[in-house]
Amino acid sequence: MLNLDRLIPSQADNNYCGSKIALYLFPLLALVILGRSLIHFLKSDAGINSIATIITFDGTPDPDRVIYLFGSLWGSQQVIMATLYAVVLWRYRSLIPLMYLLIATEFCLRMVSGNLHPLSDLYYLHRPPGSVGNIPGLILVSTLCLLSLREPKTNR
Repeated sequence: MLNLDRLIPSQADNNYCGSKIALYLFPLLALVILGRSLIHFLKSDAGINSIATIITFDGTPDPDRVIYLFGSLWGSQQVIMATLYAVVLWRYRSLIPLMYLLIATEFCLRMVSGNLHPLSDLYYLHRPPGSVGNIPGLILVSTLCLLSLREPKTNR
């Protein structure tokens, strides 16, 4: 049985009551998100060419610099979210279901953004890992969110 009061608890504390699987996988997911965030934020091309394999563009002034700036800004927002995940793990584990919901929402919004501003294969050298991982990531995170909302078996 799902307990939706756990999604937004009336008081945030360190008392996590959901599935242990969701609890143990949250730090691993947070580390992956932090790694991705730091790449986008710190890498000279924000991972745009080197990881997402988006082609470079010619022009004066260099249009790639604008693209890298926006990639880095996106990375800075991801670093903030990864920091929030660390704080939740440290002091507010009752918010883990909400964090899973936010991560799932990010996956959905990334897919919406990709549909609003689609890039054809002409823009890529290879299919970017982010686009390949969107659906499996959404399924995994949604499953973990549901597990984090479940009553533990010992309480049944």
